[in-house]
Formats: sequence, C-alpha cells, structure tokens
Amino acid sequence: MTWRRSDLPLQADPATRFLPWILGFLVYLSALMIGCGLMIEQLAESWQAGLAGNLTVELPIDPTIDAKTRGDRLNAAIDLITATPGITGATVLEQAELERLLRPWLGDNVDQLDVALPTMIAVTTNPNAVIDLADLQLRLSAIAADTRVDNHGNWVDGALHFLRTLQGLAAFLVVLVLTAAAATVIFVTRTGLAVHQPVIEILHLVGAQDRYVARQFQVQSFRVSLIGGTIGTVLAMMTLSGLSLALGHQGMGLAGAAGQAAAGATDRLGSFLVQSLSFGLSFTRWHWVALAILPVATAVLAMLTARWTVLRTIHRSM
Repeated sequence: MTWRRSDLPLQADPATRFLPWILGFLVYLSALMIGCGLMIEQLAESWQAGLAGNLTVELPIDPTIDAKTRGDRLNAAIDLITATPGITGATVLEQAELERLLRPWLGDNVDQLDVALPTMIAVTTNPNAVIDLADLQLRLSAIAADTRVDNHGNWVDGALHFLRTLQGLAAFLVVLVLTAAAATVIFVTRTGLAVHQPVIEILHLVGAQDRYVARQFQVQSFRVSLIGGTIGTVLAMMTLSGLSLALGHQGMGLAGAAGQAAAGATDRLGSFLVQSLSFGLSFTRWHWVALAILPVATAVLAMLTARWTVLRTIHRSM
C-alpha cells in the first residue's frame, strides 16, 4: 500500500510531467547505441567465422610468358597446394569472377581497367590443422616468383580492432546518456523538494521519517521512468528493425552483382564475400531481451537516484 499511497502531489509538478518524455528520449538513444553495439558484435563474429579456415594464394601475372607456360605454372601451384597436409581444397577464381566481385566497389567499367588482375586461388583448410604458411609460400615462389599466401589475419585483426573501437564508443555514449538521465532525475527531484517543502515539513512534524519522504519521490521516479523508458525502447526497437531491414535490402542488391561469381566459385571465401555484401544482420532473441531490460534498469536507476537525492538534500538542510 505504501507504493500506491502518496502524500505529496508530485504528479502535478510541471517538471514531473516532462520527465517521462526526457527519459524516453535518453533511453531511445541508449537503446540505439546498445543495438548498434550488438549488431557490431554479430558482424565481428560473422567475419571471424566466415574467414576461419580460408587462405588466398595470389599468383602474379608475368607478361613475358605465354599462356601455356602460365597454365602449367597454375596447375603446378594447384597440385602443390592440394598436396599440402591440412588443405582440403583449392579453387581458381576466373577473371570474370574477379571482375564481378570487384564491380560493386570499382564500378561497371572494372573490365575496362588497364590493370592485369593476378590469378587468385581460394584455399580451404582444416581449422584444426597447423599449416606452415611461410614454407608454403616459399615452395610456391619456386613455381612463380612473388607468389603471396594470405590468411587474412592482418585484415581481420585490423577490422576487429575497428569494430571494437566502435563498440567502446557506443558503450561510452550509453554511459554518458545514462549519466544525463540520472542528472535529470536529480534536478527534477530537487525541484520537487523545493516546491513541496512546506508539505514535507508538516509530514516531519507528524512523525514521518526521511525514508518515508524519499519513498514518495522514488516511487514516482520509478513509475514515470518506466513509462518513458518503455516508450523509448519500443521506438528504438522499431528503428533498429527498420535499419536492419533496410541494410538487408541494400545488401541483396549489392550481392546480386556477385551472386553468379559465388555460384561459380564453390569455395568458402567466395561465399563469405557475398554474405558480407548482404549485411545479413539480425537480432537474436537474447538481443531483444537485453533491450527489453533497459527500461526496467533505467527505472531502477532513477528510483535509486531519487532516493539518494532526497536523503542527501534533507540531511544537508537539517
């Protein structure tokens, strides 16, 4: 009953009427940042899983040799790669396939570029196998000079570092927004204390303790924060759903240009490139649960902040 009963007309305060909307907006921003952080985490996991067990071998183009010699070198490189323990397959990406994969970035005139594209071999490996890449590159260089073997480690490390930086920035913004929410509750609570000071003095005269007065403010803060937080979280979920859907449609358009290339190259690397273009980011059930907890957590934060503010202010004034 003490949670329902209120001896202070806090609902009539102008500041209290604006509090749900202010907190709703702040929770909306927090939910967007949390949602973006979850999407970034999912993207990082997708990149790691997509490139696990993949290698790329790049054979440079030598214009001084004829097509037959080039073909013999390619066959020798394929035989050497497939004979290496731990390697499960190798697929040559044809010139047309490379052009289709590069078209989303370089434009429709990629086939007219005055640049000789190297021969790319997509290699799949056993994730549990340990392959000496330096030795593999040395043996391949004996077939074709300046051959490169790339396990995508440097690219993945750089990309993951960038994504973790974005996650850290999102977390910092969430903390900043929640701090602003707590500061807003403190301001509204102190305003309420000043407005209702005569009533609070009467309550003290009739025997009301400071904790009883604090309970009036904390219940009110919890209620209005829960309302505003729920509205802000629902709007943020709708925004994130629309963003995910829009990115999915955009990615489908980009992936259409590379779809035939992935169909021709059965290797995992080609499939990963197309999947990366599709922006297939979607929230799991636990992601939605994490967002649904946000308004409750904000309401609890507002309640504790209001209680601390009341007790501290009353203690100072005595």
